[in-house]
Amino acid sequence: MSDALHFPYMFWAQRESFRSPYCLSQSGMPSPDPAFLEGLSWDLAPQQADALPALRARLAELFGTDPARVVVTAGTSTAMAVCATRWFTPGARVAHELPCYDPLRTLAPRFGAEAVAVERRADEGWKLSPTRVRAALDGARTGHLFLSNPHNPSGLAQSAEDIVALAAEAERAGGVLISDEVYQEFLPPDERVHAFALAPNAVSIGSLTKGYGLGALRIGWILLGDALAERVDSVLDSLFLLTVDPATPCLRAGRRALDELPRLLQPLRRIEHESRPLWERWLTDCDAVESYVPRHGLIAFPRVKGVDDTRALVAHLQAKHGVDVVPGEFFGAPGHLRVGCGLPAESLREGLARLERGIADYCSGGGR
Repeated sequence: MSDALHFPYMFWAQRESFRSPYCLSQSGMPSPDPAFLEGLSWDLAPQQADALPALRARLAELFGTDPARVVVTAGTSTAMAVCATRWFTPGARVAHELPCYDPLRTLAPRFGAEAVAVERRADEGWKLSPTRVRAALDGARTGHLFLSNPHNPSGLAQSAEDIVALAAEAERAGGVLISDEVYQEFLPPDERVHAFALAPNAVSIGSLTKGYGLGALRIGWILLGDALAERVDSVLDSLFLLTVDPATPCLRAGRRALDELPRLLQPLRRIEHESRPLWERWLTDCDAVESYVPRHGLIAFPRVKGVDDTRALVAHLQAKHGVDVVPGEFFGAPGHLRVGCGLPAESLREGLARLERGIADYCSGGGR
């Protein structure tokens, strides 16, 4: 087996993404005050005794579906791997968006399927085109579509109508649409789009990681569309082969979190009110970049004018200007940066100023 890395971004994220005082590389909220967990004690009971059914039932209630169509996983990453194990089989073709988060393009070949990129273009507002998806899946024995909504790294949220059209292209190819919806929690409830509820051949995956800062709990989920409900045992079988179930204490804490969502969203509301406007103005006004500004969320993916090697740019920004952002190379788009705004306003203001000075310094020859 080759030693080539399938998830290079995660190595960078865990080793290099937080080297500087001003960290604009993060795509989610920081961990919340753990006071909401007060009263919970360590629980070593079997997951199936109560903790897992209770969490599954609460998720079903929140998403308006049957608990039998909810599979609880150890975070979104495990949910992706479970879906890949179940559907990305040898002989299948998987169309994935590009730019994209590493697993969307690397899981398919890892499990023996063919991966085909479908370009999202900045000059089209990063929308994923059903026409391009159809071309990518044309002639496939079985064709699936793997996307994120909102899109990581641009932050674009596709509409319900878009998702229905994209799912129809996967259905035309005899396959499923798998929608990574981990960033949906940044949208107002009345604007959230869940693929599983819109198309019978769609799967939605999500977690408590981004909007609530609860990645440490490793609580995620898979929600199955109407036509996939009867296949839940095969999805569970894939889960059992990978991880069995999340730990009982995490399930209990996740269940508590679901009852505290308005409280847990208060830090995000402060960021939206105090920090995000600074970030929006920077994305719009900074002469060094061209950017789509998403309506919601904490991430954008500006193009840096005149720069192709953003790995080198980011190394310069970290070493000389004390600011962290994510190189576009990790998403298959050199020349771009993913820039987050999940910081208190004063820290974000200084971080953006350093970022702008650092880009100017690099482009004037200071980093070369």
